[in-house]
Amino acid sequence: MMKRRLYLLLLASVMLLPVGCQLPFAILAKLFPEEKVQPRFVLPSDRTILVFPDDIKCPLVYPPAKRTLAEKVDKLLIAHSLAAETIPYDKLIDLRNAEPKFNLMSIPRIGRRLGADLVIYVSIEEFSLKDNPVDALWRGKLVARVKVVDVLKGRIWPDESAGFPISIAEPMTENTSETYGSQLARKLAERMAEEVCGLFHERYIERAKPKEKETDLSIPIQ
Repeated sequence: MMKRRLYLLLLASVMLLPVGCQLPFAILAKLFPEEKVQPRFVLPSDRTILVFPDDIKCPLVYPPAKRTLAEKVDKLLIAHSLAAETIPYDKLIDLRNAEPKFNLMSIPRIGRRLGADLVIYVSIEEFSLKDNPVDALWRGKLVARVKVVDVLKGRIWPDESAGFPISIAEPMTENTSETYGSQLARKLAERMAEEVCGLFHERYIERAKPKEKETDLSIPIQ
């Protein structure tokens, strides 16, 4: 209750201050470092869901990352009561191996073959661990587009056919061990899984910090 009163007082003070003053926002960020974010899309309830990470556009140099991504999304969907059941990733792999024309199959058909009601399709658009393969500097990046497909109706979200974009990046890190690549790939996949599942439930994220006002260094100080 006390924090709520402080929050309301800070909001009132912001409205009374001149434009460009960022002090109340700094205080707000200290008191409330996280903000509530509503789901982008509410999944239909009590459905069996297949999570389908697909790297056909950008084959991964570390394929196990797809399993990490799919299995973590499965776990989060169940934890947040967003799915009645999820299709194990191994069943998707078995179908891929058994079906010679798997890459020509539509998403709804794949979902139907595996007994899913909905498919959360994660199209991997970009994946990189280094800017230079021979360098010791790692800079992980994973970019994907997500859409929800009903196996009978087709795409139900988003309106854009390409899907909803998500981009994950890790800060540059120096590490001479080549095994670090697998660790970084796994971390990117786990973070992507959290962002994918976060599209479908209410959550708290770190409050965005206000940008500092740029100073024109070409103007001499009087």
